[in-house]
Amino acid sequence: MTAPAWLTSEPIAHRGLHDEDGAAPENSSAAFARAVAAGVPFEFDVQLTADGVPVVLHDADTARMTGRPGLVRELTWARLRRLRIAGSGEPVPRLDEVLAAVNGAVPLVIDVRRWGLDASAALERAVADRLRGYAGAAVVQSFDPLAVRRLRRLLPDRATGQASGSLPSAGPLKAALGRMMLTNAVVRPDFLTYELAALPDRFVTFWRGPRCPVLAYTAHSPAEAARAARLADGYFFAGFVPVSAA
Repeated sequence: MTAPAWLTSEPIAHRGLHDEDGAAPENSSAAFARAVAAGVPFEFDVQLTADGVPVVLHDADTARMTGRPGLVRELTWARLRRLRIAGSGEPVPRLDEVLAAVNGAVPLVIDVRRWGLDASAALERAVADRLRGYAGAAVVQSFDPLAVRRLRRLLPDRATGQASGSLPSAGPLKAALGRMMLTNAVVRPDFLTYELAALPDRFVTFWRGPRCPVLAYTAHSPAEAARAARLADGYFFAGFVPVSAA
């Protein structure tokens, strides 16, 4: 599958078009509504609750975003929906709600967040099930090569990306292997997403090509956006709005 042109033609809002004052926090319905209103493509994270509901939250633990500690994978949707995203009073969105609200208005990048060592394909299947019935532009990506491989099989009509970077939480050996992205030889992702602070990188240079563009994450200023534009084919942004996305 060839990566769509929109993936590299304009900047992509990281975790929605969120703000710093908390009215539209990252990965919130308000941040997504702002992106749609501005006509800006955006990225967001998806993981599963204990009872298999795909929800939009980056961290494995709910503490940072809701002020209440708890692992998403151990919470049922009934319990998670009672929590509120700090500053906004909004509940954690479900993937179904985001897709219904956007309804093809802007392109989407869905980051499939596999935390821990669970070998189940339930998350990938849940995301694929929703996207098969979605008519809008959307691609998927994951830091987990196993998830990338599964998503390519489950969604042959959607571009699938391999995400990587310095991976500080992965441990020295796993991080080193992850940065090399050796699994690309087997998984064959359609695009790469790589940490801007870790670029340039010789492994990224090796895998990058006309059929495998690179997106850099995350530019937090015009200077970082200019650097991302030099070192990658596209980029994610947060904390400001690039001129080309305004």
